[in-house]
Amino acid sequence: MKKNNNLFIILLGIVLLASCEKPEGALYSGESNKVGFLGSSINLPMSSESLKVPIGRTSTEGDFSVSVDLSAAGTGYTNVFKAGQAQFSAGSGKTYVEVTYSNLASIDPSTLSVSASGMDVNVGLAYPFTLSVADDVASPAAMKKINVLAANTLEFESAGTAVLDSRAGWWGGETEDDFLTPEIHKAKGVNVYKLISPFYFNNFAFMIKSDNTIICPNQIIYDFGSSGYGPVTMGTVKGTYYPTEKKVILQVGAYTVAAGSFGGGTEIIYLP
Repeated sequence: MKKNNNLFIILLGIVLLASCEKPEGALYSGESNKVGFLGSSINLPMSSESLKVPIGRTSTEGDFSVSVDLSAAGTGYTNVFKAGQAQFSAGSGKTYVEVTYSNLASIDPSTLSVSASGMDVNVGLAYPFTLSVADDVASPAAMKKINVLAANTLEFESAGTAVLDSRAGWWGGETEDDFLTPEIHKAKGVNVYKLISPFYFNNFAFMIKSDNTIICPNQIIYDFGSSGYGPVTMGTVKGTYYPTEKKVILQVGAYTVAAGSFGGGTEIIYLP
């Protein structure tokens, strides 16, 4: 019964800390100045120059600081994301680990998120990493590590005019005179591009990864309207970028409407 009572006290301490900005008590009623994160995972928007991850400690006495380690599976992530110390002020049992980041263009995000917004698309990227504290400073009543998913919404600016060879793709054509010349926008700081109404309908976006492969999620590129087949989705796309020619080749698995598929094709984009 005593063991159960102690467990209840530990769990109650975690709940109280998680629900209060400035908890008066500790994470648990054990050794002072042990620390722990308030959950196993957290999603944070990249809306400023740094990310703030909450962390608690087992007492509120005196100033206290502890080092926080940052690790990630993504290549180059630890060069871009840097974690500061957790610094507690006297009287406070909670603070934030500040994670700064820079040069996102040097690493690949885990995903490219694309959602339709009228004729446009909203595009975002996600970057996962883990924060942890050493065993000798970790509280047994809380998490010694936390998985962080940092996500941003990209801002685009005009990058000039692209050339779109769709002779073997959606638009068709016979000669170079049939090439299209849509405006192209580039995201600030990362190699993500958006073609503006390439087929005189919806915009679509794609990302060039560091190994020159392409991420291009399924997207609507055309719409026959209510009198025809309806929206056309360009899907199951694989691609490669050839930097010497500034050429993007998209191998489209299928152009699909509600009634079925028009088959696949190839879209070739020459960047400005």
